[in-house]
This record gives sequence, C-alpha cells and structure tokens, in this order.
Amino acid sequence: MQTTVGRPKDLEKRKHIVEAAKMLFLKLGYHGSSMNRIAQEAGVTKLTVYNHFQDKETLFTCAIEQTCEESISARPLRLTENSDFRASFHQACELAMNVINLPEAIKLEHLLLELASENNPLAMRFYTASHKRMSDVWLDFFEQATTLKFIKADVLEKQMNLMLSLLLGVRHHEVLLGIRPSPTPEEAQQIIRESIDLFMLKYKA
Repeated sequence: MQTTVGRPKDLEKRKHIVEAAKMLFLKLGYHGSSMNRIAQEAGVTKLTVYNHFQDKETLFTCAIEQTCEESISARPLRLTENSDFRASFHQACELAMNVINLPEAIKLEHLLLELASENNPLAMRFYTASHKRMSDVWLDFFEQATTLKFIKADVLEKQMNLMLSLLLGVRHHEVLLGIRPSPTPEEAQQIIRESIDLFMLKYKA
C-alpha cells in the first residue's frame, strides 16, 4: 500500500513559510523582506522556499491574501423584510471599523502605499484582496437594503463611498500617519451612531 510520507511535513513547511512571510512583509515592507530572511524566519532553506513558491511575488500574493482573509473574514450580512435594519446597519459598521483599525490592517495600508508609490503591479493584487473585498460586502448590503426598501435607491457605489467617508473621515488619515490613535471602543460606537444618523438623513425610505 502506498503512503504519502513527507506530505504532512511539506504542508507544515509551507505553513511556516507563509507565516514568516506575513510577519516580515508587514514588519519590513516588500523590499525589506528577502527570500533569505523569510527562509531563516521559517526555519527552512532558501531552496525549500522556492520549491513551494516560484518567486517572491507569488509568495507575497499568497501571504497578503491570507492576511486579508484573516483580518476581514467578511461574511455577507443577510437582510429580510423582518430585519431590524438599524441594528443590522450598526453591526455592518462595527465589522468594518473593527477590521479597518486592526494593527495588521494599518500595517497593510502602509504596505499598499509603499507598492502604489512605485507603480508596482502587486498593488492591484493587494487592493483586490483587501479593499475590493470589503467594498463588495458593503455593496451587497446596500443592494439588499434598497431591494427591501429600508433605504432609498441610489448608485450603490455612491452609498458605499458616503458611508465609508462618514466612518473614516480625516481621522483615519491621521491614524495612518501615526499622529492620532485609532478610536477607542467608545469613540467607535459614537462614530457609528453619528454616521448612521447622517446617512439616514439622506437615504431613509
């Protein structure tokens, strides 16, 4: 009977490589993280890293996609005609605020800006794995809310942009620059309540 001796070890090595890459990319940036350094951090040889990932770009994409998956963990919020819309809206905002203000999310934003500043094509892969995924969750939520007539119909992207602007505002730019801390839980709740109030002034059905 054939066995697959070695396969579990290979999977374990791949896991260590990805974990090391995630940590180093967030800590040192894309250019500051060499394949040698990632191999050392993972406790494997450089050849082993290349056996699993053909190049640094492939490893970066895998590591960042996994980081975004763990950070966002976005699940579509389902509305019904009997839903408490305001409570569901509040929940959606809480999920977004929690993700956006995670230390890992702040580091991801810095990494994205690093890549975008040099027109690196990896920036678009990164954007698709992070920002676009979160945007899709919001667009789906507002489409449901419009269909069920909880809010007035409008261009979904316009509704999403308004809500994110209300939730983040200038403060988030200051957080990214490191000149202001992320909102405390109490501040976040106040921001959410005020943002929903302002949004509903325009879109209440």
